[in-house]
Amino acid sequence: MPLSGWDAAALLAKAATYAATLSAAGCVFFLAYSEDLLQNAECTRIRRLIGVSLAASAMASAATFLLLGMFDATLTGMLLRGGEGRASGIRMAGVALAAFAVFPRRRYRAPAIIGAIAAATSFAWVGHVHALRPNTLPALLLCLHLLCAAFWLGALAPLLLVARHGSGARIGLITARFGAAALRLVGVLVVAGATLLWIMISDAAKFWSSDYGRLLATKLVAVILLLSIAAMNKLYLTPRLLLGDAGAAGALRRSIKAEMVLGGLVLLITAAFTTITGPPH
Repeated sequence: MPLSGWDAAALLAKAATYAATLSAAGCVFFLAYSEDLLQNAECTRIRRLIGVSLAASAMASAATFLLLGMFDATLTGMLLRGGEGRASGIRMAGVALAAFAVFPRRRYRAPAIIGAIAAATSFAWVGHVHALRPNTLPALLLCLHLLCAAFWLGALAPLLLVARHGSGARIGLITARFGAAALRLVGVLVVAGATLLWIMISDAAKFWSSDYGRLLATKLVAVILLLSIAAMNKLYLTPRLLLGDAGAAGALRRSIKAEMVLGGLVLLITAAFTTITGPPH
């Protein structure tokens, strides 16, 4: 699966779009369910992170368009009029609404959450699922998958900020609240992803021997590792933090950094699905 320079640049730009958009959406969700446990300084840092992530999402989306169109105005126009244009339009509208989260006023929470949902699910408006017939169920499953991914992966940076500056017991309370919600949502993520995969596979042998299948297998290994680390955080580190174990905070920071690296790999592989390869059928 050789890559041209354009392909590699477009892949990185698309992966950056995924990362920035899901990070911003996840931070908005994190503030919504954890703000009462956070200190003012932590809320301020998370709001700054939301602002930076939203700006990065907009810039990476624009870069993706230019690179996919190879800086050709005609080709870029075709992309804008197609699924990529529709997805990007919804993403930008979501980004604009999610920007309300930057302001520390409770009345801005609802539009920010709506914007975060729109931005995170915008990727479902384009991709291989739309080649399926019918495609309504696969698109809905992909939306669920994306929302759960945003909730999980997007919470990692705020959790790392809290783990750096908070006290052991309070960190434990925040991670316990996140873990309780994530346990259910990760289950939805896995079920939605498995159902979508089942719908897409028509010939298992041909599927898993293709470039797409091999990339997907690598992604599944990374997801399993992510789930293992998350389970360790919930079952081992969170109870230690709740007991005030100061050493557990350092272990949590290392664990979160490992999750962020694996999450980045998952997003890079996901970008490859729609940039350099596709399902064999």
